[in-house]
Amino acid sequence: QLISYEANRIFGDIMADHMMQLDWSEDYTITVEYQGEKRDFRQLSGGEQMAAALAVRLALLREMSEIRIAFFDEPTAHLDDQRRENLAEQIGNIQGFNQLFVISHDDTFERDIHHVLHVHKENGMSEVEVG
Repeated sequence: QLISYEANRIFGDIMADHMMQLDWSEDYTITVEYQGEKRDFRQLSGGEQMAAALAVRLALLREMSEIRIAFFDEPTAHLDDQRRENLAEQIGNIQGFNQLFVISHDDTFERDIHHVLHVHKENGMSEVEVG
């Protein structure tokens, strides 16, 4: 219940809408209720699924460990341009972590971050550029 409560809070932060209620049940089912309509994970949009999955993972991390660092590896994969922009903005709204690392092949996150590391190969060697 504690993880479900925390996942719901994080989900509201990510979605920038605390009227949507996420529930992570004892049988590990994720549902979202909004304006009296309850939908299971499969019925959510791609962006809602990503936000719900991230919220549950972050809640587990927050409640079961002292780690306050999170890594997002290609969180915008398979999302269209608008959903990528929305998710990038939503990840920026996450509270309670000291550092968030986003590993991505697109530049969606570059406007809202503190440090950018570009890694590219040149003459067979990986080059790191700090931006």
